[in-house]
Amino acid sequence: MPDWMPPWGTTALIAIVTSMLTLIVSGRYISPLLEVRNRRFQAKMQAREKFQANMLTVLSAVTRLLAVHVPPEASDTVRSALRAERARWSAQIDEATKYLADNCEQVAFAYAGSRIPELTVRYSANARMVWISDQNESLKLSTLRDVTQHGHVLFFDSPLYATQRARSWQELERLLDALETPEGPSGG
Repeated sequence: MPDWMPPWGTTALIAIVTSMLTLIVSGRYISPLLEVRNRRFQAKMQAREKFQANMLTVLSAVTRLLAVHVPPEASDTVRSALRAERARWSAQIDEATKYLADNCEQVAFAYAGSRIPELTVRYSANARMVWISDQNESLKLSTLRDVTQHGHVLFFDSPLYATQRARSWQELERLLDALETPEGPSGG
């Protein structure tokens, strides 16, 4: 080092050069990688949120349809209003099951391994097929309620509830297997 530089100057110069190189390398190579990773993580979480919201829409609309019936003794106004509400809830299920079937691959990549993504795809396809099937309404609604409850627990409950998730996993697989067999409730 030059004679005019104090003894601590070498240490300061090395620290400054190291900091500058770190900033250059970090800004040029590491930051873009972290930004891409952040965007992928955000996309994954948004896909999970939308999928969960549609599952909850199916579950709540099914629950309302199972609970609210049009009483024959009600006035025409009440019967008409209840029929309109039931039609609106049915439309919500229709839209939600369309979304689930059309976008299941977006949420499937959010899970590690192959079994849960496969169950996500199977659940989505079966939920849609049950909804558009020729089954009577109460059977469709109870089937949708059951598979959606178990699917929601499996896909979105905390890992701290491992026992509950394991039970739901087994039950969801059983229900989906029953739906996918030709003699199952869906009729093929």
